[in-house]
Amino acid sequence: MLIFVYGDDTFRVQEKVKHMKEAFRVKFDSTGLNTAEYPTDGKPKLEVGEVFGSIRSLPFLGQKRMVIVRDLIANTKKPDMGVWEKGFLNAPDSTIVVFWETLEPKELEKKPLFVALKKAADVHAYPFPELESAQLQRWVADRVKVRGGSVSPSALGVLCERVGGDLWAMDHEISKLVAYASGGEISRIMVDELVPVSFEEKFFELMDAISQKRKADAIQMLSNERSAGSDDHYLLTMLGRQVRILLGARSMLDENPRTTKETLATALSVHPFVAQKALAQAKGFTLVHLKAVHDLLFEFDQQLKSGQVSANMAVDLTTVAMMT
Repeated sequence: MLIFVYGDDTFRVQEKVKHMKEAFRVKFDSTGLNTAEYPTDGKPKLEVGEVFGSIRSLPFLGQKRMVIVRDLIANTKKPDMGVWEKGFLNAPDSTIVVFWETLEPKELEKKPLFVALKKAADVHAYPFPELESAQLQRWVADRVKVRGGSVSPSALGVLCERVGGDLWAMDHEISKLVAYASGGEISRIMVDELVPVSFEEKFFELMDAISQKRKADAIQMLSNERSAGSDDHYLLTMLGRQVRILLGARSMLDENPRTTKETLATALSVHPFVAQKALAQAKGFTLVHLKAVHDLLFEFDQQLKSGQVSANMAVDLTTVAMMT
């Protein structure tokens, strides 16, 4: 049996593998001697002989063995594929092989070794892409419930926007909020008090102010970011990235005013949340205006390298240019 557990949502991938190991221990491996994981501690990469030696071993005082192989599919080059493919396809029925992979599902499913092994007779696949939108909210609500708490709809929405799809961080914040609520419902006020606003969220708020031409708010937000220690070179990089995204969004809106966040996310290879924000912000600009700002950023990039302008000045002038 071959089992694929994979995805860029490493939290749920790890949880799935952990649950499988526990279920296997209860059913087949009370001694703990029939479960192996590779690469072993201290070894940077997988060794063919070691892995297949374990796979071909007979179970010790049991019916089954479980062999977990980490990040093999993503890292195997096509010239090296043959030996791995042959070995796994000829694994004995007494061994369950679990492939633990952390590559984004669509990317992993294109890998030649994945495609080849999927043809085996007894194969199971559990993809875990990063959660977003309604899926993320359902996961968070369920997680809060499992922890013995409850969360209001407004608090749930803000929590998901603030933390995003990083479930490692989300699980930490949920634990903190449930403990703070002490059996009561997690409120929006609690989220505002306990969950820090990420730089990305603050940056989106800055871009909202810029796109809406709220000059005083935008200048104050920039000042706050600098006071908090944000580097102007990084701010300029973020402005440049967002201008490029807005150019794509404005161009697509000009062609089709009904462009959806899903269409834009696919076209620009960005997260749907970023696409949703970009569509709203792009309505505050014309394509000509954004092209002019993009050209200005290119000029500043050249001037920064020659010392003709400081990063601080470039950020300020770009911000002003976007609001005029």
